[in-house]
Amino acid sequence: MKKFLLIICALMLLIAACAPDDGNLNEDETNDGIDEPTDDNNTGANANNDTFDGEEETLTGTAQGYGGEITVTVVVNGDDIVSVEAMGENETEGVGSLALEQLPDKIEQANSTDVDDISGATKTSQGIKQAVENALKTSTQSKKNQP
Repeated sequence: MKKFLLIICALMLLIAACAPDDGNLNEDETNDGIDEPTDDNNTGANANNDTFDGEEETLTGTAQGYGGEITVTVVVNGDDIVSVEAMGENETEGVGSLALEQLPDKIEQANSTDVDDISGATKTSQGIKQAVENALKTSTQSKKNQP
C-alpha cells in the first residue's frame, strides 16, 4: 500500500512538472489575466540612470596615503568612471605601489570606490579611494554651481 501511494505521488509530481506553460514570466501569479508591465526602456525604479552625454571630464583629487599625499586623475563621462590613475611617490615599494597599480582598475570596473582594499596596503588603498571621492565631489559641486 505504501509503495502504491508513493507511485501515485511520483506520477502526480511528474504530471505537474510536465504541464504546459505559456512562458510568460511577467504574468501575475494570481492568473487574473493582467500582465505586469515590462520596463523595456530601462526607466523604472531599478533603472540604470547613468548619463552619457559624450563629453568626458578629467578630474583630479588628493588624499593622504601611508607615505604621503596621493593624487588621482579620474576621467568621467556623466556618472560613469572611465579611467582612474593614481600617483603616490612616497608609498612603500612592493606594498603601497601594488595598491597604486591595482586599485584604480577595480574602481573603474566597479564604477565606484566601494571596492576591497589591497591586502597589506590598507592606508594607501583608503587614500586612493578618498582621493577619487574628492575628485568626484569637484564634478558634483561644479554641476550644482552651473545655471
